[in-house]
Parts: sequence; C-alpha cells; structure tokens
Amino acid sequence: MKFFSIRYCAVIALSAIGILTAKADDDFGLWTEVEVEKSLPHNFDLSFEGEFRTEDCMKQVDRFGATLSLGYKISKFMKVKVGYAMIYSYYPTERKEKYMDIAQDVDDEYKEYYWEGYNITDSYWSLRHRFKADVTFDKKFFKCIKVSLRERYQYTHRPEMEVYRLKYRYVRTPLPEGGFLDELRPGYPESDPDVKHEKNTHYLRSRLEIEWDKKKCDWGPFVSFELYNDLQNSMDMDEYKIMAGTSYKISKNHRVKLSYLFNHNIEDSAGENRHVIVLGYTYKF
Repeated sequence: MKFFSIRYCAVIALSAIGILTAKADDDFGLWTEVEVEKSLPHNFDLSFEGEFRTEDCMKQVDRFGATLSLGYKISKFMKVKVGYAMIYSYYPTERKEKYMDIAQDVDDEYKEYYWEGYNITDSYWSLRHRFKADVTFDKKFFKCIKVSLRERYQYTHRPEMEVYRLKYRYVRTPLPEGGFLDELRPGYPESDPDVKHEKNTHYLRSRLEIEWDKKKCDWGPFVSFELYNDLQNSMDMDEYKIMAGTSYKISKNHRVKLSYLFNHNIEDSAGENRHVIVLGYTYKF
C-alpha cells in the first residue's frame, strides 16, 4: 500500500510539472473518450469508441470521431488489433500574405515594396478516414507492475475539398514622410475556392507504458511515452506525447480514467505544445 501511494504521488507530480512549465503561448484542451468493448469467443474482442476534443483553452471544438476495432489475443503476452476511424477535424480561419515575383537583381531591402496583399481562407471542417493496425506486447513484473510496448501502423486519408476564400490585393505607394499607403485594387476582394487536395499519411506510432496492475486494487496509475514516426519521410519523428494518470475500476464492467497529456509537435515550425486533460470511460461485457 505504501508503494502504491508513492507511485500515485509520482503521477500527480509529473502532471504538476507539465502544468507549471507551460509557456504562455501553449494550448490547453480537454479530451473525452467513451469506449464499449465486447468479449467474443476464441480470444477475440470488438470495441467501439467515441471521442470529443477541444482546444484554444477549451473554447473551440478541435475534433470528434468514432472508431470500430477488432482485437485478437495471440498469447498471454501478445495482442493484435485492427480498426477504422472516421474523424472530423476543425481548421481555423487562415491568413496568408502574398508577394509579387521579384527580379533577381533587386536587393533584399526593397522586397517589402512588392507586397501585394493577402488571402483569407474561412474556417472549415475536414473529414478524415483512418485505418490502424496494432501489435502490443506486455509483461508483468513483481506481480504488480505491467510494462507494455505497442507498435501501431496508422494510415490516414483526407479527401479533396474546396473551401471559401477571399483575395485582397493592394497598390502600395511609399509616402514621403515614411511608411506606405495601401489602396485596394479595383475588383477586390475577389472570391475563389481554395482547393485542399487529398492527402495521405503513413505513421508508425510507438508507445511504451508502465502501469500499476495489482490484483484486488481498483486504482491503476500509469505513465506512457509515445513517438510519431513519418514512414514517408525516412522515419522522421514529427511529434511525441507524454501521459500520466490513473484509471479506477468502479465495478467488474465499468472503469473511468483521468490523465494529463503533454503533446509536442516537432513538425510545426513554432514547436507547438499542447496540455490536455483526458477523461475516459470504458464499459466491458
């Protein structure tokens, strides 16, 4: 019991460290997950999961979706799973600056005179189809600590779609006293569709998890670390996630989970950090 208390405090400490070291421009969100799992004959199981996520300090819905999965336990230490997910993701309004082509012999200091305007693309929702295949290995040590390694191949397809866009183009005139006078050109703003071409991604997601798993103990604190490796780009790591939390077994069939997630996006030029509270509920029968 004393060892359990130490581990539980460690989980809380890890969560607190992530919150205290957050930068002002980091994002905060809330993710909720509900899963229903049905045991089938011959070591198979079927599960359905719904998710709902927020971002921008929980003021904006980020995405929602549903996943259907089929699992098979090969042995005591190994399990495989395949699944399909339908995901709707939100993309905020985007402004993109536009510049005229510049001759090779123009000095850099004059490039600002060739600014010609910007495009505004409306916010939109995008549908993605995701297929995944998992293989998980787990081993229990000292009859209470379970260590698991999950390798997941993830393929995501985003269909092509058109989004409403406005173009603003200006005539920029230098002023004698300094600065510029920007006048909107005739015929602008001009509307035209912004075509979001179809996109396919292939990732290998590797997750290592350590969990307290003792018989007759309803609490299950855990920590995990997950890497996203881009299979289309020489296995470059695009992002990683660190999670710390605990599950609680309400009864034989019902379990809830509360955890803190730190998500760092390496691919993003600004190195975006996201801090998330994750609430989960699982019903098994």
